[in-house]
Amino acid sequence: MAIDQLPLQPGQPAQLTTLNLTFRPMTLSDLSSVMVIERQSFSTPWSKNTFRQSIDKKRTYSHCLVAVCEEIVIAYAHFVLISGDVHITNLAVAKTHRRLGVGKHLLKELLLQAREMKGELCFLEVRVSNIAAYSLYQQFGFQVHSIREKYYTDNGEDAYLLWIPDLSVLKLS
Repeated sequence: MAIDQLPLQPGQPAQLTTLNLTFRPMTLSDLSSVMVIERQSFSTPWSKNTFRQSIDKKRTYSHCLVAVCEEIVIAYAHFVLISGDVHITNLAVAKTHRRLGVGKHLLKELLLQAREMKGELCFLEVRVSNIAAYSLYQQFGFQVHSIREKYYTDNGEDAYLLWIPDLSVLKLS
């Protein structure tokens, strides 16, 4: 089943539970679905080749996860782990599955995996106008570290640099 045949369509009541949501590493066969989500989510989307490079086993510092519901990729995340620093570069959910907690569960899984991989601190950039994402990150204890002025190249918007300085104290159970 393709992403455009997702089991939950706009206007349908939410049926998503954590029991039918699983997480796994992204594979090449996921790229078509990931690219749909990427284009739905970002005004300057990554290319398919960028994702291909990100899941290359030679790049041991690069980690891509997908959230799967009923065998369909409905969300993905990418982070880089170098010398204990975890940089979350992308996290996106298919339009049909937003506001159902998918992003929250995916972020929790990402943080758990990063901590297991000896990640010590975590940071990311988020548009100052992206209130939904900012609120999600605050729920996990991310704090504003600084503002990156004119960070986004498509419109010159500022980004909050958010961080968790010590992943070991984060309560994720």
